[in-house]
Amino acid sequence: MIRTPVVRYRSETDETPCPYGNVQRIVTGGEGGVANVHVVSVTQGDAHLHKGYDEVYYVLSGNGTITMDKDDYALKPGAVVTIPAGMPHALSSGTDAPLEFIIFGTPPMGMDDERAKPIKP
Repeated sequence: MIRTPVVRYRSETDETPCPYGNVQRIVTGGEGGVANVHVVSVTQGDAHLHKGYDEVYYVLSGNGTITMDKDDYALKPGAVVTIPAGMPHALSSGTDAPLEFIIFGTPPMGMDDERAKPIKP
């Protein structure tokens, strides 16, 4: 994979609906060869895992809970969550107000790649 510098702007990235909110895939599909960078705004995320895709969440706004491996962790602005590939995880804002967070996904890959697709545990 070729690693090249990439500059993208959130304000120039379309939102894509997802079941409980939306996602902006600012850097994705392996562009630059470093990480996928997505901004997500959701009220809930059902339990799932990714076979070969690690994630780091950085919470921008909102409050809620993430469940990983049957343990619950509070989320609030400034929280950082690391989710290793294969780790089941689910989240909830607990209200109608969404959680907004950045996902850094590695290795960088297209969302149609089987390793990145969410799988129910």
